Amino acid sequence: MASPLLHTTMKGVIKVKISIFEYGGYHFIPERKLSASEGSFRAISKRLRIDRDMGLCQRNYAYESKFNYSHKSFYAAAPDKECDLFRCIENGKMYIPCQNDLQEYLERPPKRRDSHER
Repeated sequence: MASPLLHTTMKGVIKVKISIFEYGGYHFIPERKLSASEGSFRAISKRLRIDRDMGLCQRNYAYESKFNYSHKSFYAAAPDKECDLFRCIENGKMYIPCQNDLQEYLERPPKRRDSHER
């Protein structure tokens, strides 16, 4: 399902096409691909968080599944097959489809803990 977004300018109205799709009872907008500046796989993985409240994971995974998620079915529903990051309309968070679940992607890297902190 594609939903147009209207943007008004001084010269009139510009129609921008944004592809919104539904998956697991939530609505998503394909946001963008990961960039090289976001770092290595290790750096990117430090930005990932499990979202138990959303519950989009494979059955019998590390937390309760509210929808039978699969990486393949997520991309089958997504209009942009090349996108890495998807914005959830309901909560505003960014997500990345992973093998076993849809994980939250922290837009700001977590703060480094000072080695003197306990």
